[in-house]
Amino acid sequence: MSAPLIELRGVSKSFGATRALDRVSFDVRAGEVHVLAGENGAGKSTLIRILSGVYPDFEGELWVGGTAQRFRSPQDAARAGIATIHQELSLIGAMSVTDNLLLGQAGRAYHLIDRRRRRAAAAKMLERLAIDADPDAAVERLPLGTRQLIEIARALALDARVIVMDEPTSALGESESERLFDRIGALLEGGAGVVYISHRLEEIYRLAHRITVLRDGARVLTADAKDLLRAELIRAMTGAELAARGAREASARAEAIFRVDRLRVDDHDRPGRALVRDVSFALEQGEVLGVAGLEGSGASELLHAAFGSVARGTGSVRVANESIQPSSPGHAIRHGLMLLASDREASVVKSLGVAANLALSSLGAFSRAGFIDRRREHAAARDMVARLSIATPSLLTPAGALSGGNQQKVAFGRCLLARPRVLLLDDPTRGIDVGAKAHVYSLIDELARDGLAIVLRSTELEELLTLCDRILVLFRGAPALELRRDGFSRERILHAAMGGAS
Repeated sequence: MSAPLIELRGVSKSFGATRALDRVSFDVRAGEVHVLAGENGAGKSTLIRILSGVYPDFEGELWVGGTAQRFRSPQDAARAGIATIHQELSLIGAMSVTDNLLLGQAGRAYHLIDRRRRRAAAAKMLERLAIDADPDAAVERLPLGTRQLIEIARALALDARVIVMDEPTSALGESESERLFDRIGALLEGGAGVVYISHRLEEIYRLAHRITVLRDGARVLTADAKDLLRAELIRAMTGAELAARGAREASARAEAIFRVDRLRVDDHDRPGRALVRDVSFALEQGEVLGVAGLEGSGASELLHAAFGSVARGTGSVRVANESIQPSSPGHAIRHGLMLLASDREASVVKSLGVAANLALSSLGAFSRAGFIDRRREHAAARDMVARLSIATPSLLTPAGALSGGNQQKVAFGRCLLARPRVLLLDDPTRGIDVGAKAHVYSLIDELARDGLAIVLRSTELEELLTLCDRILVLFRGAPALELRRDGFSRERILHAAMGGAS
């Protein structure tokens, strides 16, 4: 058998007294997808940062194509044929799609002043993944899913031998994910190898040839995917069985507490078109309404328009028969409506401590005579940290120092501390591990049983089928189908989301 494309042998990495990796061996072969699995904090991010040259100081050996090497920078890794797609986007928002795609390549292949050639090259890169984006548009004006695809397209354009993909579908819908999977297949046929990180079991078993599980910085197992049962994978990741979640029984509910009537959101970039068109629904206490749709369906924009974080054209939003007008997040919060955004960058202030982040949306509850009562704030924050099992050294630790999953928990806790009557969740488990996801599922179920009304938008259909009492499907901004739990059908939902007749 030929030498692996890249190999780590007995690699360890410490941060002070914390052992992030402990004598881990890992390799990637030509033509395979090697999935790296584990809960947040297991050591996955540290391992891929060593592979990509971010951490040059580590114990152990790094081999590339049968030759021992030591990357001193990401540029060294790129020259060795390693491309990395990070979960947290590295795009520059104010720059155009073209400039982002060709960032770092201008001196090598495209003269800076030859705008026509650069634009044509960018258009070709977009075409390879069927990305619907104007090469001249500023990246910051594009939807999160489109930005994710642009990040992927930029890495794939490097023609690398090893591509590291960290949660590449976390912001993608079904059709966008399918396009990525097709590209992965083409890469493998060309002799490349892929390191793939995902918390979606269906995705893991669809793509993986081999699976390596890390737990607490150590390698627990490496196995062929076809020989590893799902229950065994989860047990290896968590150290325990995950209990199956039982179905929630419908309870007696009062009249609707949340109403959206004929909501419309105009597309300001394309006059005359709408991102959301004529959407209406009512939600009762204790009910979970799922909103499904492919990228561009308007599902995320619907939640933001209801909350007031994007301007709506027409329509009304009511909480307990009180109108949320004029629409603004502050007005919505005062009326008992909270939103957890899908973009983690918009959900936490990374420079602020955990306690300050948790209290951001409920400062009035901790204020006396215009001053924040830090003792009360910290007491409430401490209770929320315990309730959500947030792993943090202290309440003063900056949120940006936590793992992605724990940042998401902080954002969730901020919403709960505001004591909402209606909670809007926009892809709340994006990029968090299996154990944390199970915790969020249990929390959503608990909140609904306690009477909280929840609207859940998710890019994972299985998540909606598991958690929701009803599912509303959008296609190009308009309602295409609505199903109740006893009539749920994966096929009908996908058919409607792709524009098929309901």
